[in-house]
Amino acid sequence: MLDTIVENEKEPDVVQISGGEPTIHPQFLDILDYAKQLPIKHLMLNTNGVRIAKDVEFAKRLADYAPGFEVYLQFDSLRASALEQLRGEDLTHIRNQAIDHLNELNISTTLVVTLQKGLNDGQIGELLDYAIGQRCVRGVTFQPTQIAGRLENFDPASKRITLTEVRRKILEQFPIFESD
Repeated sequence: MLDTIVENEKEPDVVQISGGEPTIHPQFLDILDYAKQLPIKHLMLNTNGVRIAKDVEFAKRLADYAPGFEVYLQFDSLRASALEQLRGEDLTHIRNQAIDHLNELNISTTLVVTLQKGLNDGQIGELLDYAIGQRCVRGVTFQPTQIAGRLENFDPASKRITLTEVRRKILEQFPIFESD
């Protein structure tokens, strides 16, 4: 698969390793080793952070892939109740431990927030404030929930948030930004 991407793109700017959860693949590090040998400018790992949190040696190994490597970390909320609704369990401790390891190793990280209206859209400012306090965090991506994959109890009529609403809430909750 990576060969095909490189063959088609010649020197891709970004390749994101995703899944399910890619870090549980038994050959995951072999895949990263191979990807780093290819002319890919920026390699990203899309992860829930569980392995990074629980296995510091694994996190140290990820640091070896820099430069040109980034963790795209699922980070939906700072509150247990929202995490339980979105992910089925309170992952606060896991996320905090993953961030601790990523900070310690200064691994470039983007926090990825899946937003649902009325669930965690009121936390955008808090999440941005948290992010700027983390050494490893280089960005935050806000992704409105899409009608795809495993979505139980998601009513798009009442829980869907648009990108326009996200932009408005960023301005309301984190006034460091201006509308222009």
